Amino acid sequence: MSNKTERKTLLESTETIATVIHAILRKQYGDDVYDWDPLTVAMEVRDDFSAEISSESLDRWSAIQVSLTTDAFFNQLDAFMGICNTLADGEPFFQIFDPVTTEEAEWGITEISLNRELLPFSYPIKYYLKQIIKADGFTPEDAPPAIREALEAKPAALDIRRGLAAQENASNIELYTQDQLRDMVSQFNKMDDLKEVDNIILNRSLDEYVGGLFRA
Repeated sequence: MSNKTERKTLLESTETIATVIHAILRKQYGDDVYDWDPLTVAMEVRDDFSAEISSESLDRWSAIQVSLTTDAFFNQLDAFMGICNTLADGEPFFQIFDPVTTEEAEWGITEISLNRELLPFSYPIKYYLKQIIKADGFTPEDAPPAIREALEAKPAALDIRRGLAAQENASNIELYTQDQLRDMVSQFNKMDDLKEVDNIILNRSLDEYVGGLFRA
């Protein structure tokens, strides 16, 4: 199957991981895509891939776009929750209150760390993270790795990327993140010219985000 056909399939799917969508769009359209509204993205995808991008893929892309072009994910609790929900489920929850679970927060922070360097998180976001991990029986010291990093004064995306390679924990939260990562790698491997991206991510040794891999 051709790369174009695989891209069409992935863009139309409701299950494609946001990082994969980011890689496809960034490689096809370059930096310009970060400034496009969702309608423009949908129209360009229709023209170039003969694809009707799914609402879930478009919403996941929008979550990544907001995270890359603003600091809302790090500063605003409502944005943090909306982005985490969207990355996990492909459905935005910016209009209503939908509590983010520990699993969703862990994956949201992890996926954002694969796409950009992290900024310090605001007090309201840290407070919320402490409340949800406490409800699940964790302390800040033994919280899942991405949340633990987010609670630091200077969180580092590279630390999260390196930590993912260990995959030593067997809690439901770690297993959820590992399943998401396996899906992401599987989706990357469907496209011959993007196969190297999953190796770079899993290597955890390059201090750069996925979108930056496709700069000329």
